[in-house]
Amino acid sequence: MTKTPSIITIGNFDGVHLGHRHLIDNMINFSKSTQYREKFFQENPTILKHYLLKLTDNIEPIIITFNPHPASILGNKFYIPLMTYKKRYEYLQKFSQATVEEFSFTPDFAKQTSREFCEFLVKKYNLRILFIGYDLKIGSDRANIDVLTEHGKELGFAVYAHQPVLTKAQQIISSTKIREALLEGNIKKANEMLGYAYTLSGFVEHGFQRGGKLLGFPTANLSEDTLIVPKKGVYATKVKILDEKYPDNYYAVTNIGYNPTFNGNVRTIETFIIDFDADIYDYQIEVSFYHFIRTEEKCASLEELIAKLHSDVECAKAFFRGTYE
Repeated sequence: MTKTPSIITIGNFDGVHLGHRHLIDNMINFSKSTQYREKFFQENPTILKHYLLKLTDNIEPIIITFNPHPASILGNKFYIPLMTYKKRYEYLQKFSQATVEEFSFTPDFAKQTSREFCEFLVKKYNLRILFIGYDLKIGSDRANIDVLTEHGKELGFAVYAHQPVLTKAQQIISSTKIREALLEGNIKKANEMLGYAYTLSGFVEHGFQRGGKLLGFPTANLSEDTLIVPKKGVYATKVKILDEKYPDNYYAVTNIGYNPTFNGNVRTIETFIIDFDADIYDYQIEVSFYHFIRTEEKCASLEELIAKLHSDVECAKAFFRGTYE
């Protein structure tokens, strides 16, 4: 058992969206501020009787998450993540001041009951208060807040379930809602819930060699088959090239789709970087999505397609200038 008692939050934290960060921020504030704890227990007096520390005692914040996502082990074939596990770990560290513990989620791990898992947390981390999302279920028995509270009474820790965090439109922020928004092409809604622009990353690959030679719009091509890819269409994006030679973020236009003008049958993610001329094949880039410009359309001629591409670039420029209508 660690000498310092801990406050722990548990979750998958896919996307590390504003709901996640609100929960984590409150956990961090609880761990750092006696004044915050006093206010917290004034607002949650029933939890205080199960909190066995003094309000002035030091307490260490710990984030526990899982790799892979439990859904992939428990049989949800339709689960597609919002970010890689590496990026999630980076974001959890970026947006918090907590120790991040990533557990390997295996079939054997999944067999643990909530009681067994809580006993483990008490023994290994000296758990004294558990901060969880309002809908989190733990263990093979899918224990909710009521069951976890009973475990806490017996094992010596308090339990707090954080209320859902809402958007300005009073919608609950969740990873599921963000996935739905991306698949609908509603980038504004997805980004509002994330608190940042949704991003895909990868190495620039050789495509069909049509963009530059045939159309005059050379594109950086990404392959993505593990993360959620937004709805087919054309987007205003920004590109970051992960090399110190290119310190800037560049405005861009990204097309997701099947190139219907060329009767394509393979989905591509093609990005034209505006006012940029360099060979970046095999460089790693990040493409961040900001605005849905239009659906992907089949054009009757190359001239019509080229005209649309010019229009897309102007739309993207106008969006980033703040003059897009």
